[in-house]
Amino acid sequence: MKIGIVSASTRINRISHRIALSLNKELEQRKQNPQLIDLKEWDLPVFEERIDRLENPEKRLLDLKNLLLDCEAFIFLSPEYNGAIASGLKNFMDLYAKEPFMHKPIGVATGSTGAMGGIRAAYQLQQNILTIHGLPHPRMLTVGRMHEVLNEDGEVLEEAFGNTQAKFLDLFLDFAQRFES
Repeated sequence: MKIGIVSASTRINRISHRIALSLNKELEQRKQNPQLIDLKEWDLPVFEERIDRLENPEKRLLDLKNLLLDCEAFIFLSPEYNGAIASGLKNFMDLYAKEPFMHKPIGVATGSTGAMGGIRAAYQLQQNILTIHGLPHPRMLTVGRMHEVLNEDGEVLEEAFGNTQAKFLDLFLDFAQRFES
């Protein structure tokens, strides 16, 4: 299954991207086809209008739209900033609006350096997924102390977290495969 992992942090010295790297590795080991969509690399413009309403969208923005349309499912990953999702992720969802996400399963992963793992951002993100007509999976991956449980390359440092991530992916893949055409 082609699964887009949207890594939302565009921050200097970001830590949450470790979660995206870890999910990507685990999905590859499970013989899935993950597509790491790093919003820092895409450098999206500040939202002015949905892509379908732009007069002359840049080719790279259309390329990303086509990549999104090809994905069968997504995992949206956001750090929690001030009790909310990363602004880059909201900008991304507003730019691409509903078409690439409509009726597709979307998992939620959040992270923070604190113990709560970005739970407030996770709940907010589930609501945002509903508004873009995606199908949010009820089980969320909230990663507390993300700087301690994953290294810079996304390698799991704590067995308990590895088990939590594996269970999240077990449940998410089961959910997502129910919507395969």
